[in-house]
This record gives sequence, C-alpha cells and structure tokens, in this order.
Amino acid sequence: MSHIFTYRDKEIYCHHTMDEKPRAADFQMHAHEWMEIFYLISGKCSYLVEGSRYEVQPGDILIMRAAETHMPEIGEDESYERIAIHFSPSLLEAIPGGEKLLKPFMDRPLGHRNHYACSGEGDERLRAAFGAFDFEGIADVKLNLMSRLLMFLTVLCSVYEKQNVAGSVGDSFQSQLVAYVNEHLFEDISLQSIADAFYRSRSQISRVFRQSTGSPLWEYVTIKRLLSAQAMLQRGVSASDACLACGFSDYSSFFRAYRARFGHSPKSDYGKEIK
Repeated sequence: MSHIFTYRDKEIYCHHTMDEKPRAADFQMHAHEWMEIFYLISGKCSYLVEGSRYEVQPGDILIMRAAETHMPEIGEDESYERIAIHFSPSLLEAIPGGEKLLKPFMDRPLGHRNHYACSGEGDERLRAAFGAFDFEGIADVKLNLMSRLLMFLTVLCSVYEKQNVAGSVGDSFQSQLVAYVNEHLFEDISLQSIADAFYRSRSQISRVFRQSTGSPLWEYVTIKRLLSAQAMLQRGVSASDACLACGFSDYSSFFRAYRARFGHSPKSDYGKEIK
C-alpha cells in the first residue's frame, strides 16, 4: 500500500492511497467513528454497505455515516487507488446551518443512498472536490481541505434533494434482517432469537447476514456496540454505564473487546468528545 497524501488532525482525516497489487483478503468489514466520503480513482470493486451492494466504477463516490459498516470486494487484477475523507460533525458546528450539510449522511436508512455514480446528476461538481487533491508541502493544508469539503457537501445536498427517492428503501429479506439487528442492537439478541423472529433457520440467518454485510453476525454486533460505547464515553458517560447501555453484560469482556478494537482502555476515551 502506498500513501500518496495523508493529513490528520482531531476533526478530519484524509488520505490518497494506492495498492498496485491489491489482495482481496486485506479488506474486511469495518466501520468508522466519523463520516466518510470515498472516491474511487482506479480499480474494480463492489461495496457492501449495511446489506446493500454497490458496483463502484472509477469516478464514483460513496458516503457513509459514523458506524455504518462497509466492506470493499476488490478485483486483484488492477491497481486500487482511492481518496477518502473522514470528518467529525463538529467540524461544521461553527458554520451557520452547517448541520444541514449532513442530511445526505443522516436522513436515510442505513445502507441506502450511499452511492453516487459518475454518470449521475451533478457528478462533475462532486468530482471537482477531488481534483489536484494532494496538498503535501502546501501552506494551510487544512484550509484547502475545508474549502473542498464544504464545496462537496453543498453540491451533495443539492443532488440529494433533487434525486427521486421512490423505491430507495429496500424491503428485501436482507434489508429487513440488517434493520432488525440494528433496531435490537443493545438487547439480549442471539442468532437463535433472530432466527425465531424471521421464522428461518440459524444457518440461513447466518449465511444471509454474512453475504449481506461481509461479516459474521456477532462480529458486526460487537463493532456496532463498541462504537456506540465509545461515543457515550466521549460524552462523559462512565465506562460501566456505557458497557451496560450498549449490551455488554460483563465488564471484563467489554474491556478486552474495547482494547482490541481501539488499542486503549475505555477510560482513556472518557470525556474526550470534540467540541
């Protein structure tokens, strides 16, 4: 993997990255703490986002909100080059009406309307944010990134509002299954209880869920719970209360899972919400 450009601070993380010889096994289901904008420059890939599959072409854009799980399925016969921008919603708080720019991320069900094809309305204006993107050695890198991000989000909102949303929310078994798990995420759910709710076998539930999300059911649930717990800790909720509120009945198991996921203890994140 080659990092062509990288920038990171407490509110935004951007990278322009290329794998000349990508290996599909290196890309697993994951989720982020912040919003993500993904722009494909080259390569063949499908993206699984919360049970929806998108065929992504060079020039296409994907958006994911915090904790929205996704996984690329990469073709190994072409280089895989992309730009990703991750940003905290707090970045927009100082801008009058800035929260409106998050509507395409937040005002939709999980796994729906993530994909903006290169042939879609407004595509040239959306792609303009990624032209001459590498700011290495340029003064005021964050200022340049912010101007690109705001331009992109403004155009994205316009395109989002104009799109015909009829039929955009799926009612397939896969969509219902992922939605059900998210609705009951912090409850005492199990593979058996989900199978009972859908009148399907455990093996069928397990197979369909993995095909839909790219992840085993319990790995998905654990990642979602940990991201929610982290957000609670950052708001000042105690580690023990966050543990219980997010569906973990045993603190020691929660502690181990948290450290494995984030590389530090739950208490390290206490009260660290970005204002």
